[in-house]
Amino acid sequence: MSENPYNRKETDLIRHSLSMVAAAVLGLAAVAAPAQAAPPPAPVVAQSDLGVQAAPTGCTTSVQWVQEGNHYYYGRGNVQCATGRYKVKLQCRNLQTGVGYVVYGSYAVNAPSTATRTCYTGNVAEGVFPVEDPLPTVGVTGCVSWAEWVHQGSSHYYGRGTAQCDTGTYRVRIQCHNMQTGQRYVVHGPARTAPSISTTTCYQGNVAEVVSGVPA
Repeated sequence: MSENPYNRKETDLIRHSLSMVAAAVLGLAAVAAPAQAAPPPAPVVAQSDLGVQAAPTGCTTSVQWVQEGNHYYYGRGNVQCATGRYKVKLQCRNLQTGVGYVVYGSYAVNAPSTATRTCYTGNVAEGVFPVEDPLPTVGVTGCVSWAEWVHQGSSHYYGRGTAQCDTGTYRVRIQCHNMQTGQRYVVHGPARTAPSISTTTCYQGNVAEVVSGVPA
């Protein structure tokens, strides 16, 4: 029995209609589906957020004799670093009075240039140190300390301690020693803000064994 051509035509129309409906449904689904979110862009780090410049590294120091007229003294300090920007700081002493003090170089240099400074005429440079430029804005840094003789009537003893730092607020700390009894103890000086000195003295006749600068 042969197939009715009208039935075949009707079947083809139904299939075509169903195909169009399916395509329309799939198209709507594609439009309605939310697009997948793109990955967020990598954060942009400003150059200033990468951290402050590191302190000078690879530093070497030296002291030289100075000739000024009739004065010939071991009072010029030099510092040279491999990286960074820095000044020089000298811990000096007047050998006639025994008093110590600190002086800074008047300008900063970039590595590997040499920064130099001289103690006051005739005075000796006992310590040479690099000083970061610009200075850190927080914390206590660059502390140096020393001891001095004390003259009180007939008593002369190595009992005064002084500390000085480049930044922050600090005080001097002295470990003292009573040589007669053997007793050791600690005393602290007043709080000071850089670059002022903090100084104090052991009990009369006692020796300043260890002097340091500590945060106040």
